Amino acid sequence: MKKNKALDLLNEINFIKMMKNYKSEFLKQDLLAGLSVAAIALPQNMAYALIIGVNPIYGIYTSIISMVLATLGGVSSYMIVGPTNMMAMAIASSLKFVTGENYLAVLFLLTLLVGVFQLVFGLLNLGNLVNYVSHPVIIGLSTGAALLIGVGQLQNFLGLSLAGGPNLFTNIYKIAVNLDQVNLLTVYLGILTIVTILIIQKINSKLPSYLITLIVITVIVFTFNLENQIEVIGDLPASIPEFNLVSLSVPYLGEIITKSLSIALLGLIQTLAVVKSLAAKTGEEANINKEFIGQGIINIGCSLFSSFAIAGSFAKSFANYQAGAKTRLSEFFVALAIMIFMLLFSPVFKYIPIVALAGLVIVVAVSMIDVEELKQAFQTTKGDALIFISTFIATITAPSIDYAIYFGVLVSVIVVLRESSKVNIKPVHYEEDPKKGELRQTENVDELAEDLEEDKKGEEKDCIVVDLSGNLHFSSVDNLKEELERLLPTGENFVIRMRNIERIDLTIIRELKGFIAKVHKKNGLVKFAGVNKKLYKVLENSGIVDKVGEENIFKIERILLNSTKQALDATYEEKNGEQKEDGSESTEDNNLQDENLQANSKEK
Repeated sequence: MKKNKALDLLNEINFIKMMKNYKSEFLKQDLLAGLSVAAIALPQNMAYALIIGVNPIYGIYTSIISMVLATLGGVSSYMIVGPTNMMAMAIASSLKFVTGENYLAVLFLLTLLVGVFQLVFGLLNLGNLVNYVSHPVIIGLSTGAALLIGVGQLQNFLGLSLAGGPNLFTNIYKIAVNLDQVNLLTVYLGILTIVTILIIQKINSKLPSYLITLIVITVIVFTFNLENQIEVIGDLPASIPEFNLVSLSVPYLGEIITKSLSIALLGLIQTLAVVKSLAAKTGEEANINKEFIGQGIINIGCSLFSSFAIAGSFAKSFANYQAGAKTRLSEFFVALAIMIFMLLFSPVFKYIPIVALAGLVIVVAVSMIDVEELKQAFQTTKGDALIFISTFIATITAPSIDYAIYFGVLVSVIVVLRESSKVNIKPVHYEEDPKKGELRQTENVDELAEDLEEDKKGEEKDCIVVDLSGNLHFSSVDNLKEELERLLPTGENFVIRMRNIERIDLTIIRELKGFIAKVHKKNGLVKFAGVNKKLYKVLENSGIVDKVGEENIFKIERILLNSTKQALDATYEEKNGEQKEDGSESTEDNNLQDENLQANSKEK
């Protein structure tokens, strides 16, 4: 029995599942796709290491380790993980306060904590946590990060050696006051890098423009012996990354924990976006929590092999899919190709100019600004525009990008609470016989008020049906009070329809009690219609049933508006009954007066 359980557990491992169903014809397609993606990943990931502020060799290490681990424990068949522009920018901005020898130790600890947070999120099934980060937040982050990345590489592009500032404007100022120190040769090579990339992309977008450009610029530097006149990468170790335990004895531990949480969320958001986009094309089911667990394990593994935090990459994943990959084994071939390239050509790597990588990064930064998404952020709703602008400003002004993430989430929550506090209340007034006519529903209270103004008699409507819907909670009480106050003068009797209420809390109940008291003071009636069992229990426990009487609570029925019509019928019957009683009393009084007059006449 135990043996069977062990086998079942073994079969659940993603890599074993994949290999059990692997077909020989997949091998060629996975290999070719892997080589195609490697041509994109190698120069990009070296450039992302430059953004973080470490030697480009760590970008290569991260590529190899993350992709091998993703092959073994990943979930998506097509997603390629590794360094990304957003993650690199987030890491760089989060570690601005770290300097000197501690930098690498802190970087690897940050990566470990990112992995731990992601693993915990997955194990606790907290996949929906990323839904608190709205898309306008991501647009604001990516647009702001694009500016930070671009400006951050300007000093390398101009051949300057400057300490990074706390925000975008400080960096621009530092560059501006040091323009007299610009290395013109570096600038020329930087311009040549960007122009070459753009020309290759224009000629054939399928060509590995970054890799070809990097080779061209490196050949120029080597041929003309320019390595002494500009900054180059220098000697790189021709070896695979070694296992190293992460040191927990580092300064700034408290700050690192809070920053790693925001980076963990950002990585998961990026990964989830890639997985969902791929799933829409491939039909492959996305398992959010499994992806979280996988990402956590990969990042923990990266921290143990001198690598930094990774996420799913849009560009590399879609290149993998379009190249015809069939399984995650293509990702292993990406790692293998990068490792072989590093081992064979590491002596040539030292001639790669830093400015070539800077030019590559600037091209990537510009491509991060999606004009269409910016238009949508401004044109969709005012709330989306506010969230985008707030997050964007926070990204370019805050000391680090984690502040922008938290601030963007906070603004999103405020916007949601503000919108949810608006009560969806639709007044309906009755015009004909309840058994023959139809209920005419106006769109809002203002329209009902206009109807009353047009009524020449200026009389109150006999009965108003108030349709409440959605989540009614404490934040919406002021809005509900305002709407009910406007309704109060328009009618004598009210039927409150509750069929579409999802939730109601004590604050709203108290407001409804106040409204009932005001209607009763006018000798009007309040009835409730469309009440389900759960709502009835709430009304009963809160004392509303006792206040209006159980006979005035009409429970929900299968036929739409049936309980509302019953409530209306009961209202009219009750009111007509009162009028008849008043009429009878008046007749009796008149008869008594006539008898008294006749008696007086006889006496006379």
